[in-house]
Amino acid sequence: MSKEKLLLYMLAGIFTFQATLFGVGFYFCATNGGLGNCPKIGERYEQTFNVMIATTLALLTGSALHNKGE
Repeated sequence: MSKEKLLLYMLAGIFTFQATLFGVGFYFCATNGGLGNCPKIGERYEQTFNVMIATTLALLTGSALHNKGE
């Protein structure tokens, strides 16, 4: 399996995990008092995964640039 394909799978996995975790958190907040209990859920969601996505995209771009030079 090529590095690019692996990194794309990792990126898809991150998005899937991100959506699942957000859904569970949103459901928990909705059943336990609404957004009054979890006022910063959106901020935490964004902060938690920005680094993971940025790193994967950087690796993907770096890998593509490295292969282009060969």
